[in-house]
Amino acid sequence: MAQACTPLPKLQLTIALTDDAPRTVIFPFVPQVRKTGYWAGVLESVFFVAEFLSVYSWGRASDRFGRRPVLLLGPLGLAFSLLGFGLSKNFGALVVFRCAQGIFNGNIGVVKTVMAEIADTSNLAQIMALIPLAFSSGSTLGPIIGGLFSDPADHWPNSFGKFRILREHPYLLPCSAVGLISLSCFFFALVALKEVTPVLYPSTTHDSDKLHLSVGVPTLRELLVPRLVIPLLNYCFYCFLQTAYQVLFPLMYSTSIENGGLGFSPYQIGVTRGIWGIMNTFCQLFLAVPLIRRFGARRIYIIAFANFTICIGAYPLLSFCARRSNKVDAIVWTIVGIQLISNLAISMASSASRLYIVCSSPSPSALSSTNSLAQMMSTLSRALAPFVASALFAISLEWDVAGGHMVYIILLGMVAAGIWCSFLLSSDSNTSARGDDAMH
Repeated sequence: MAQACTPLPKLQLTIALTDDAPRTVIFPFVPQVRKTGYWAGVLESVFFVAEFLSVYSWGRASDRFGRRPVLLLGPLGLAFSLLGFGLSKNFGALVVFRCAQGIFNGNIGVVKTVMAEIADTSNLAQIMALIPLAFSSGSTLGPIIGGLFSDPADHWPNSFGKFRILREHPYLLPCSAVGLISLSCFFFALVALKEVTPVLYPSTTHDSDKLHLSVGVPTLRELLVPRLVIPLLNYCFYCFLQTAYQVLFPLMYSTSIENGGLGFSPYQIGVTRGIWGIMNTFCQLFLAVPLIRRFGARRIYIIAFANFTICIGAYPLLSFCARRSNKVDAIVWTIVGIQLISNLAISMASSASRLYIVCSSPSPSALSSTNSLAQMMSTLSRALAPFVASALFAISLEWDVAGGHMVYIILLGMVAAGIWCSFLLSSDSNTSARGDDAMH
């Protein structure tokens, strides 16, 4: 008999879900900040390097001082580091404040642990689906704000153009807008957020719905068992390719048509990315969990991940069609639409992979360590992806390697390896049973 779903702790989840806007707000204008893909990739990579180095410390701090203080410091630090980024006048300062953003975003591992701690067997899948929803909301807000409000003195000379600070700092307005969102989250959390009593999803489906943490802390060797290693490996493939795709999006779309891009402005990039984000929010809300329930986490992950073939393969096709017509015509827009729809499918892989990781924790007491390990590995993957993707993009164009398409050939090879790895996911382990229970 299906178990009744426990109501979601909406207030806790609303505060705990930190969106991705602080990271993605720079996407539409970062190619303009530094005119080459190498440096754009550096700004993205240092964010994840700083996050990777801080994740474990944030987790230990939350164990010692509680979840609430850690969840409060994150948005407060993001607000000030975004303001500093918008006021920066040289590349060194941009790197420093971008690192600060990564550090204060490092509490994302604690956020995911809190979400797992407040879950039970009846609502685990719904809560796990809210994690990619948070990234989706950030992917919507960030690029829209970054695209619409970058260089406001040039776009609105009769209003914003009268302010000297906005003329001297063309990217201050979008960074300040997102910083204000983070600061609002801080004050909201300060008033409304309660400390979480750690509870865990039980190791078997017949256990009680709530299970308190045990005092034992598993070693790394105890964590790295095959049933967890394989989901983690798949998660790394997903994070690397998803980040590489995101980084290539503004680079390829902003590059001139004659150089192999689409020649979009930051405004066009922001609107295009924002439309996708709105669509993705609805998909995560209304499609992800029902599809996983109907077809299983393994099948959905394999199909969703395979869509990277379409998303990345669309880039060289877009370049070819735009060059042939010397403009962005109906054919190019059709390919853009197909690419964005395929990217919607890819987002569902995130829900499935996170469900696999949570359900593959070696023991109930290992959930926090499992989440921290997954976050560290995903952050490392995301740290490497921007530099690798942007550097390969620049090399491909500057040296005309494989007609400027070397970057896409290499990434498609990684997609093939990731698809092979996805078939290693178990379909008859505890994950399936626990996932089925969680989704009813």
